[in-house]
This record gives sequence, structure tokens and C-alpha cells, in this order.
Amino acid sequence: MGKRELDGIGKGWGRLLSTGKAASSAVRLAGAQILNAAPGKHEQLGELLAAELDQMKGMAMKVGQILSYMDGALPEEAQGALRKLQAGTRSVRFEVMQAAIEGSLGGTLEELFDSFEPEPIASASVGQVYRARFAGRDVAVKVQYPGIRDTIHADFSRFEGFSRIASLASAVDGPAIVSELRERFEEECDYRREAEWQNWFRQRFAAQAGVYVPEAIGERSSETVLTSEWAPGSDFYQFAAEADAARKQLAARTLLIFALRSLFELGCLNADPHPGNYLFPKTDRADQAVVFLDYGCVRRLDPDFVRHERRLFELVLENRRSDFEDAMLATGMIAKPKRFDFDFHWQLMCHQWAPYCGDHFEFTSEYIRAGAQYTGPSNPNLRLLAFPPQWIWVQRLVWGLHSVLTRLGARGNFGELARGVLGQRESASQQSLTP
Repeated sequence: MGKRELDGIGKGWGRLLSTGKAASSAVRLAGAQILNAAPGKHEQLGELLAAELDQMKGMAMKVGQILSYMDGALPEEAQGALRKLQAGTRSVRFEVMQAAIEGSLGGTLEELFDSFEPEPIASASVGQVYRARFAGRDVAVKVQYPGIRDTIHADFSRFEGFSRIASLASAVDGPAIVSELRERFEEECDYRREAEWQNWFRQRFAAQAGVYVPEAIGERSSETVLTSEWAPGSDFYQFAAEADAARKQLAARTLLIFALRSLFELGCLNADPHPGNYLFPKTDRADQAVVFLDYGCVRRLDPDFVRHERRLFELVLENRRSDFEDAMLATGMIAKPKRFDFDFHWQLMCHQWAPYCGDHFEFTSEYIRAGAQYTGPSNPNLRLLAFPPQWIWVQRLVWGLHSVLTRLGARGNFGELARGVLGQRESASQQSLTP
């Protein structure tokens, strides 16, 4: 790895904001997008920003991952440069990570594994991944960066003041949102919990055609080390470039089924849908269209919240505008009903769920970008919605997944697929939601 190796991680989001190169790159990219400036330097600025975020890991890298695949967030050339953050390019030195593994699992690498390759195969926001063998099996070993938990804690400490200011200007409970984000990011640092969730999802989707969740191996996992069954496959961008149309459409349907079942049937989201968390096996086996990775950011939803979300979804699918206002009021998310523009919010939801309202839909960049008119400053309800913290994960899942499907060129009868998921009568309240 040479010069690209790191002795450790950066000092968090505060350092990002105080680092002139990274901050100015982000601002200039955003300005170029807004002003439609000449794209000559977009890629160069994207490379600079990616390098800074990659070194800092944690929240900074997570933000870069989101920007890398959300259509319209940044110029295309810059997004291309940021995509490397989905697997990382700059790794922490092996000697540092080896000490972390041995200290956490209580033995030497030679004692713990049959073999262990020192070159990481990926560098993520809170850890990096190695290939090894254990008990005669190929495995992937994710190792947490030493000190990342403290870095994330410091990141959120800086946000608390801003969140209180945000609450003064809207109906949103800013501190509650920051607390929600803090909980999820800190949970990403507990790999034992992630292993439990990974096997929970593996069990729930075991009979679902197309979905494959690798087994997490508890014998070689701890709070900071996660060992999983090795799952080979192409990464998202290789698959999108090389796969034929039929395989892409099968993958798209599989991604949608996983997301919709998670939300409406299981009431539990793996809420990190960036392309780096999917693999696409080079096989014709229908039971392994997509490998779903990374269960660090899992949100268990309240049953009442799921019931309301499902109700609103059904009303849009059935075009029942007459029942929409009562259904929205029942959610408790409208802080000032007399001032709330129900027509605008109905249009927003119809746009969000448009892929599932007819017999045919094609995901396009135009569809994703058109959503900006509903979420930007022109939205008359921005200060009138008091959405609960768990709502942000549904939005991240939906818009993130739709951006992924756009890059696959997904098209088909997704309405039939959605109705099939809604036909599953097993509700979240009937499930054991504790892994």
C-alpha cells in the first residue's frame, strides 16, 4: 500500500470542517452544481475531497459515501471520484490492525485463523476488511479502527449546539434527531451486535429467492472484530457495467423485495443502502442474485410507526386522496394542521411511491432529481412536520435505494411486486425483533 497506508484515523468531523482543502472542495463542488459551472475541475475537486474523507473515516467518510451515489447531489465527475469511498482506498497499517485483532480475540493470528492475508480488501467508515481462512472455510474479517468510537462521539458533541438552533426554526426536535443518529453510529461500533443482526436477517430471508446474507461466525467475532462467511461476487459498478439486462432486472427486483419486506413486513431496516454493501455473484443460481452485506446500521421500527407508514403507502397505491388527511393526522407528525398543505404533501408522497403505482415504471435520473422540488426550500411544510427520528431511516432507505436502482436502469412492474409484499400478513408486532 506504500504511501496510501495510514498510521491511524483522522480526528473526526471537526477536523474536516477546519481543513481548508476539504471544506473548500465541498463548497466549490456544491456551488458548481447549483450554478451549472464548467465541469473541468469537478473530478479534481472530487478526488481531493475523497482523499480527505477517506483518511478521516467515521462520519466524514459516511457522508462521502452518501454523496457518491445520490443522483443530483454533486456533479457526475465528482461523484465518480467519491465512489472509491464505498470500498475505501487508504487503509490503516496492518501492524496496527493486527494488534487490534489479537487484543480483541485473545490470541495470535496464527492461533486464531488458518491463514490471514495482510492486504485489506476494503476500507470502510469504521473498519477495514481482510480475507482469511477459519475452520477450513474462506472468511471475511472486519476489524474496527482503534479509536473510532471516540472519534464518532466527538463528532456528535459538535453537532448538539447546531441541533438546538435547528429546533428553534422548525417543528423538528433537533436534539432527538442528533440522539437518534448518535445511537445508530455508536451501534455500528459494536460488531457483536452487528453479527447478531446479520444472522437475524439471514434467518428471516433464508427462503426468499434471490437474497443471500452471509453467516456471521460468532467464534471469531467480538465487539471490534466481525468474521463472516466469505461471499464472492462483483461489486455494484462492475455488475452495472457488465451484466445483461435480465440479470440487472432480477437484481433490481431482489433489492426492492429486501427493502419493502424489511419495512412493511419485518418492521426492521438495514438502513445503509449504498452500493458498496451489495455483491452480485457470478452465478445463474436464482437464490443468490444479490449478497447483502453490512448490518451495522439497523433500525428496529415501532409497530405503530410501521402501521402508519404502511397505511400511507397503501393510500397512494390505491389513489385514495380522500382518506389521506385523516391518515396523516393519525401519524402525529403534523405540528400545525391548520397551516399544513395536504395537497403538496400528497404530491410528494405520490412522487416518492410512483414506481409502485402502475404496471410499469423505469427508474431515471430525472425521476430522482424531480424529488428535489419536494424536499427543498419551496416545500411549504418544512417547518410544520414534526417527524419522529426513525422516519429519517425510512427516507434514507427509500431515496438511497431508488438512486441505486436508477444506476441499474431498473424497469418493470414494481406495483405488482409491492402488492405482493403487502399481501404478507405477518406484521412486525408478530415477530421477535430482538436478534
